[in-house]
Amino acid sequence: MKNLFFVLVPLLLCMACSKPLTDEEQGRQMLLEARAHYAGGRYGVARDTILSMRQRFPMALEARTEAILLLDSIELQLAGDDTLKAEFYRRKLAFDIERTNE
Repeated sequence: MKNLFFVLVPLLLCMACSKPLTDEEQGRQMLLEARAHYAGGRYGVARDTILSMRQRFPMALEARTEAILLLDSIELQLAGDDTLKAEFYRRKLAFDIERTNE
């Protein structure tokens, strides 16, 4: 019983002292997940992950800004043979890249 005390008390102290992840950190995790789906060719899942991230973590501003560029790339891939839609997302992606570099 005494040994259990020496194991549980430090464990409980560590859990109590650890700080929860911020919205920005959680948003970044979801953005990394979306990038992995995009790299694997799962564009719909990547888009859904980004939309979920935007809804769940509205204060993750940096992650959301980066997600805009990824979402543009996803939409460009999903446009496929629709040349008008593809051109729109190509221009939007260029605009968003220029805007983030300012």
